Amino acid sequence: MWADLLHLLANGIPLDQFGSPMLALLGAFAIGALFGAVPAGASEVLALAAGAVQSRSLVFPLLVMLTAGHVAGKLLWYSVGAQRDRITQPSLRVWITKATSFSHQHRQLSVGMLASAALVSVPPFHLMVVAAGIVRMPIVTFTITSFVVRLLRFSVVALFPGVVRSVL
Repeated sequence: MWADLLHLLANGIPLDQFGSPMLALLGAFAIGALFGAVPAGASEVLALAAGAVQSRSLVFPLLVMLTAGHVAGKLLWYSVGAQRDRITQPSLRVWITKATSFSHQHRQLSVGMLASAALVSVPPFHLMVVAAGIVRMPIVTFTITSFVVRLLRFSVVALFPGVVRSVL
């Protein structure tokens, strides 16, 4: 098993089984959306696989499509948070009112917390996505921040196979 993994890292993953680079890009988007919608926490594995692709010119486009799909999947959870009007429990309503007021008074801090969660998962990104929906962070701000910072995170992860490849 380890020998196979080292072989893949040393030689890269061929994309010929996908039929075309376009199919690989669409697949990256679809899998990214799935892993964004299902909070399994394995998106980094997909970024690692993208970094191990033989065709180096496809790595960044694969990461962009993976990230776009991932953020599209997270929009599902953002919309769950945006359904805050359905919450009727008084103690939760008080918390939502306070959180929304704080978020609107300190927009830069809210964006910073989202960016921190998207980059290093502290606080957990999935929870921050729902919270962004609850406080109704502007969807454009949410989408752009999430995309840019997650792309940075996935790009750093994708560098690993190249580092291993240069050592081997």
